[in-house]
Amino acid sequence: MIIVNSPIMQKQIQTIVEGLDNPKATFVKKDGIKLYFEVEMEDKEEACKLIKAAIKKDPMAGAIMFTVKPGEYV
Repeated sequence: MIIVNSPIMQKQIQTIVEGLDNPKATFVKKDGIKLYFEVEMEDKEEACKLIKAAIKKDPMAGAIMFTVKPGEYV
């Protein structure tokens, strides 16, 4: 499970993450500012790095603060 924390632009972030081929991610749920994704990659730390890099490539990412971290479905 990967958790992306962002108070704004959540739909755009969800679109970016679900559009990735590596790691392949599936949106699970939204809870407040947390977006939960299930990923098909064993190394969750590496998945976080790839997701964060993909979000940062988008022009809107310069205007928001966000974190990407491995976590458990709560």
